[in-house]
Order: sequence, then structure tokens, then C-alpha cells
Amino acid sequence: MERNHRTSRRTFLGGAAGIGVLAAGATLAGGRFRAEADEHQSVIVIGSGYAGAVVAYRLAQHGIDTTVLERGRRWRITPQGDTFATPDHPDGRAAWLSTTSPFTTATLNRYPGVLEAYPADGITVLAGAGVGGGSLVNNSVLMQPSEELYLASVAGTDAVDYAELAATWYPRARALLRPQPMPDDVLASRFYTAARMFADEATRAGLPPLFVDMGIDWSVVRQEMTGARVPSVVAGQSIWGVNSGARLSVDRTVLAAAEAVGCVRVVTQANVTDIERRGHGYVVTTQRIDEHGQVAGTTRYTADTVVFAAGSLNTNRLLVRARDTGRLPSLSAGIGQGWGNNGDNISMRGGLPFNNPTQGGPSGVVIRDWADRNAAATLLNFPWATEPADGTGALGTLGVAVVPAVGTFAYRAGQVELTWPGTNPKVRATTTAVNATLDRINAVTQGSFTGFTDPGTTAHPLGGVRMGRDCDGFGALHGYPGLWVVDGSLLPGSCGAVPPALTITAIADRCSTAILTSLRERAA
Repeated sequence: MERNHRTSRRTFLGGAAGIGVLAAGATLAGGRFRAEADEHQSVIVIGSGYAGAVVAYRLAQHGIDTTVLERGRRWRITPQGDTFATPDHPDGRAAWLSTTSPFTTATLNRYPGVLEAYPADGITVLAGAGVGGGSLVNNSVLMQPSEELYLASVAGTDAVDYAELAATWYPRARALLRPQPMPDDVLASRFYTAARMFADEATRAGLPPLFVDMGIDWSVVRQEMTGARVPSVVAGQSIWGVNSGARLSVDRTVLAAAEAVGCVRVVTQANVTDIERRGHGYVVTTQRIDEHGQVAGTTRYTADTVVFAAGSLNTNRLLVRARDTGRLPSLSAGIGQGWGNNGDNISMRGGLPFNNPTQGGPSGVVIRDWADRNAAATLLNFPWATEPADGTGALGTLGVAVVPAVGTFAYRAGQVELTWPGTNPKVRATTTAVNATLDRINAVTQGSFTGFTDPGTTAHPLGGVRMGRDCDGFGALHGYPGLWVVDGSLLPGSCGAVPPALTITAIADRCSTAILTSLRERAA
């Protein structure tokens, strides 16, 4: 088995070197940031996930006052281990301003919760909400694609050169995020029976498993195993947050380090609704969201530089609205096109020997079936939320593949809507590729079968702002000096058949160098 030592269904997903873990609520020691909410800001960053945190940190290192606007709340890990909702006790913390969630049948109280489930035409799109963005709710897999599959994903665009990413930006991203693969002693524990089974099946199928880098503090997982921390990761909990504090989400690492410098301010529960040009700068309008999910008022910010880091779903919704309502009319007509779901396919396998199916998360074992570039698939193992009634075992998987970027955002009747043509033969080919790999695994385990493969939900929305067409090679939007996009919108629908968090971090870091250069030139 290869170890990487580089530094649904509703029930499925229910289930800068030197940066350490900082307290999310730490005060700003000696902070020099003094701007009030209604004052002019030097730089505004919209969104506080991987991309926004990296840009804020790099600007902070150069002493640039920056305001980060985050629509959600700050999720502080409590000593009691009760920060987030759990599958056993679902409530409004699980959903962004909604009384429903695709991962529970319960009716929830309306609340600014941690996960948005956006019902698009043809797909449900998941997006984090809160300080830390997607790093609060993903499965913390920080994986680098192969050059061949990265190039297949970005073909026809002016994307970042892979050799440059591999030599400079991926190492820098790892230094910021400090991922580690699952340790041997954790893998050997009773909590990870299913993960070991998955790895053994992969080996017998001729697909050597990879123990992938993850943004997890495994020392905290060990405390979960002994009962010193509330069981979270070992209990398969991830999509609504990790109560033990084992997840190294960027609010506790990169963004916390940026705040500690003293010139970064994070404004929470500030939901950006509009942006428009004013003179040589921009006006950003936000709705203030109270603890009940209600709009408590409106705040308008002005800035010379605005950085979109809200994730592909929300960056596209903001930009398409601004263009088509005439607020930013010169934005590229191509913004909102070229979107994809990263080839996400959720699957469940049953008929396995009993394997403690509800335990052992998030996703430390990866199978790469990459021999055929045109049908490449990657499988990530997950716990299964319920034990089969017949006493057998089960395994959840997330399959990812290279998918054509054929999704589009359009402004209609006051709303920006996303359409995903899931019946497109090239889109359906991703499900075929994932099923083919599942078949290879099933073939080596007697009695095992694929219960379903569902492409109807994605946690990896990508694309909509294509480099070289809608912006330059560093995310600067054409026609609007000072406007930048740095998030997953820059990746045209796919990320080389791997989860995109590491690549998003790397590209955002690269974009930050151009933002810094622009700020110096404008100040000269």
C-alpha cells in the first residue's frame, strides 16, 4: 500500500511554514486595524475559505489593511464538543437559512448554519457558510492531480502551467495547510476497519491505494479514540463540521494567522448581495444576518480593490447579477459559463463483511484508476451512516472524474440560476467511469455490489470565470481594475479527477502575488 508522506443519498454524506493551529477567537495582539464598518476599505475580500484566507494572509504579511466579508458566523470549537449539529441531533446549525437539509428528514429551525444546499436545475450544489468556508464542511482531502489529468481538465483555457504549480505553488499550499496522511496506528484501530477493507480491496484489484494528505490533526483523532474528545472524525462526522477540533479548517490556521498580524478584519454574518463601480473604486452591499437568519439591515462598503473568494457558486451568482443588472456592465459575457461539478458521483456498496461501517472518517484512503485518461476515476472511501439490517458491511465512496464544463449561470426574473445538463453524454460518462472502477473493486470481494451511484449532488463546484477569457492569468477581471477572482471559479469544471482544495489554495496564493504588485503600482 502506498502512503503519501508529502507535506445520495441523505445518509451518505451525513456520515507558509510555521503556521500552527490558532484559537479561532484569539484577540489581535497589537493589531493596527482600526477601520469602522462604514469607512472606506483598502481591500475587501469576499469569502473566508481556502482562497480568501490565503489572500488575506499574504496581504497581511505585507501590512495591507484588509476586510474579509463572510456571510456566515464564526464557529468556535467548544470544550464541550457541541459547536456543530450532528446526525443524532440535527438542527438549524446544519443548514444555511433553510429549514431543510438533504442529509436529514428533520425540519430545522431557520438559522445561518454551516452548509448551503443550493437546488440548481439538474444538480444540488453544496457550499460552506461560515468563517473558514468550505474547509469547515469538506472531508479535508488535499490531493495533487497528475499532470496528465490536470491538463485534460483545463484543456482549451489559459490555466496555470502545471510545472509552475508543482514546483512552486503546491509546495507553498502544503506549507500553509500542513496536511498529513492517516498514521498507521489510527488506521490499525477498530474505528478504521472499513478503511482497511477498502485498501485491501484496492490492492487485490491491482489499484494500489494511496493514503492521502489530509487537513486533520491526528493527535486530536487519537483523543477521540480514547474518549478524551467527543467522537467526531472516528464517528464519520464531517459534512456539518467536526466537534472535536480535529479538522484543521482555515479559520483556525491560515486565516487566524492573518488576523494575528493585526491588519486583517473579518466581518461575520455579512452576506454580500451587490457590487457596483463608483469612481475609481467599488461599492459592496451586504445584508447583516442576525442569529435567527433574518436580515437585520444593510451595510455598504467602499474599496479600491475587491477580491472574489466566495467559491464558484457564490462568486458566479454575484458577478452574473452585477453584469446583467448593469452595475458592472462591461464584465465578460462569458462569466457564468464553463461550470462543472468536478465529476462528483456519490456511491454506496453493500454485501461486504461487517466492517464497522458507520465509523472511521473522513476519507483517508484513495483509489486511482487513471490508466485511461479518457475514463479516469478516483474513489475516496467514506463511512456509511447506517449499518445494514442484515449485519453485513457497507462502504460509501465519492467518485470524481474529469467532466466537461457545460454548466451555465443565467440571470432571470431577478435571480441568478444555475443549469447543469446532467443528461449530456459526456457528463454521464463520468458516472460510467466511476461505476467501472467500482466494478473492479466488487469483482475481488465475493457478494459485494454497488447499491447506487448518484451524480446529483456536488461538493466541488468549479468554473464560470475562465482564465484568458473572462480574466487574465492571475484572476484580474477584464475591464475593471482592482477586481479579482481567486477561487474555484478559475478552474473550468474539473480539477484533474481529485478534490480541488489544494489546487484552489495554490492558485489563490499565486493570484495574491499579482494583487500585491497591483496594489504597489496603484499606490506609487
